Amino acid sequence: MSLVIKAHKDQCDNVGLGRLQNRIVQKSEKYSSGNGSNPQMTNTQSRIRDSISVQMSAALVLIYLLFGAIGGNLLMLNLGTPTVTLGCASWAGAASYLVQNNCLVIQGWVWMLFSSLFLHLNILHLGGNLLFLLIFGTALEEKVSRQQWLVVFLASGISGNIAFLALGPLLGSDVGLGASGAIYGLLGAAGGVRGAFLVIILLGLNLFSGGGEIAHVAGLVTGLALHRWGDRLAGTLQERI
Repeated sequence: MSLVIKAHKDQCDNVGLGRLQNRIVQKSEKYSSGNGSNPQMTNTQSRIRDSISVQMSAALVLIYLLFGAIGGNLLMLNLGTPTVTLGCASWAGAASYLVQNNCLVIQGWVWMLFSSLFLHLNILHLGGNLLFLLIFGTALEEKVSRQQWLVVFLASGISGNIAFLALGPLLGSDVGLGASGAIYGLLGAAGGVRGAFLVIILLGLNLFSGGGEIAHVAGLVTGLALHRWGDRLAGTLQERI
C-alpha cells in the first residue's frame, strides 16, 4: 500500500513534509514488524516456537511417550501389576507413583496432586486434552504473560485435584490423572463466565473425557476467579511482599 500526501506550499515547507513522511514510514514499519496483536511478542520470537501452550503440549506428549516406553505400551498407560502400598490398593509400575491415588495422598504422597496433571490414560485422553489446551491456552496467551498463564494452569489443575481428593470417594472414584482440570481453568480465565458458559452448553461439561467432572468444575471455578480477581490479588501480594 502506498500513501500519497497532498499539501499546499503555503501550508508546510519541505522540512515539515520530510518530518511527516518519516513519521509515516516509522509507523508503517511498526505495524509490519510482525508483532501482531500480542504486545509481548518481539521480532525475534515465534508464535509457535515460543508459545507456552505449544511448549506445554510438547511436554505432555514427551511425558506420555516416556512412560509408554517404560511401560511397554504406547496406546495406554501401563500402571503395572496390582499391589498394596501403605494399606492402599495400588500398582507396581513407575507411573503408579505419579497418578493421583487418593488413599496414598491422604497417607502423605501429596506430590500426586501435582504430578498427575502431566499423565494421561491413553492416546484419546491425551489427544483431546492437547486439542483444547491449544485452543484455550493460546486464547489466554493474548491476554496475560507467560508467568500468569502458568499460574492459571497450575492453580486450576491443583485445585481441581484437591476437589477430586475431597469429593471423589463419595462418587466411587479414587484414582485420577490428566490435565483437563487445568484446561478448564484456562477456559475460564480466557473467556470469563460468558465464554465458559457458551462452551459448556455447546460441548458439555465432560468435554475432555475421563469422567473427572469434579476436577473440571473446580478448575473452571479457579480460572473464572483468576479472570475476575487475578490482577487485584497479584497487586495485594506485591504490596505485602
